[in-house]
Amino acid sequence: MWRHKRYTIDSKWTYMAKGKSSDEGKFNLDNLDRIPRRELPYFDEQPDDVGLFSGMMSSGGIFRVAFLDTNQFGPHAMIVMLFGFAAVTGGILFLLASA
Repeated sequence: MWRHKRYTIDSKWTYMAKGKSSDEGKFNLDNLDRIPRRELPYFDEQPDDVGLFSGMMSSGGIFRVAFLDTNQFGPHAMIVMLFGFAAVTGGILFLLASA
């Protein structure tokens, strides 16, 4: 067992546990404080034969799919939105530069 100053690794984890286990030398994983898991968000799984654009639009529109990740087309919807906003921004900058 590896020792560091006054305690071993096993005793360090035993003291970090919430309560002592029944056996003094054993480590009980059930006593640890854990962050409770939250409920899974809504996810609308699309079948494999759905196309890219129909998959992005079928679960509430492109904004809902992109921001709430309601189906497996979330990353694709973000890329489409990126190109859309880039085109609008580029058009505005082009109009301001030519004026």
